[in-house]
Amino acid sequence: MTPSGAALVVLALLAGCDGAAPPPRAAGAARVVVLAPSATETVFALGAGDRVVGVCAQCDYPEATAKLPKLGGYLTPSVESVVGVRPDLVIVVPSPGNREAVRAIERTGVRVLVVQDRTLDDLFTSIVAISEALEVSDAGRRLAADVRSRLDAVRARVASQLRARVLLVVGHSPLIVAGGGTLQGELVEIAGGTNVAADVGNAFPQVSLELVVARAPDVILDAAMGTEEGGRALFAQLTTVPAVANGRIVSVGSDVLFRAGPRVPEAAAALAAAIHPG
Repeated sequence: MTPSGAALVVLALLAGCDGAAPPPRAAGAARVVVLAPSATETVFALGAGDRVVGVCAQCDYPEATAKLPKLGGYLTPSVESVVGVRPDLVIVVPSPGNREAVRAIERTGVRVLVVQDRTLDDLFTSIVAISEALEVSDAGRRLAADVRSRLDAVRARVASQLRARVLLVVGHSPLIVAGGGTLQGELVEIAGGTNVAADVGNAFPQVSLELVVARAPDVILDAAMGTEEGGRALFAQLTTVPAVANGRIVSVGSDVLFRAGPRVPEAAAALAAAIHPG
């Protein structure tokens, strides 16, 4: 369906067969759609989960999201489904894939709040923006303070440790790693590591095995999809790399690691345990 066709369908949904107008906007947004997992977690952490009337297919935390309507994917939200639940606020994280759908939603007159989720600064900015949109600013300040406090606790736990050189792998074939300017790179630093790919290419550069040898990480954290054995096999021949020679290729869960949401201290703690076991 073309964007203009989608807009016509949306307008028809808004009008309805009985000509009913959209519901009046409630103070603080009473009917909220969230189309990104990180933002969904933030809304629930703010205590406003009871206002959420729909989420994207990838929103799977907390458990209450399982009972909510899934309104298309994070990259491909369904305009018709979103408008069909009659929201007064839609929260999105921008991506090239969802741009036209978001514009179509905006053209219907529904309020759209766009927040970013690439870095820790993005997280704290989004907490403020979402809490203000929901008119729970005090809860937003408390949540931001709690996240900062828990991140500081991770920093304190590893403060006395020697910093380890870390490569954080996010894809095996091709080999993709976390570069600089990313939430994942920031969490490595908080966890007592130095990201050896911080200066390589873009946020998530594709790299060669030769670069892994040259950067000689002490620890390889494998957050890629696939089997742990697959990750070990990828680096098995790089016997001059300290992480390989010392058996320091560690599989790490990727859920919270890739969401700039209120659970990032859990990701930092998991990375710290992998980088500095015991």
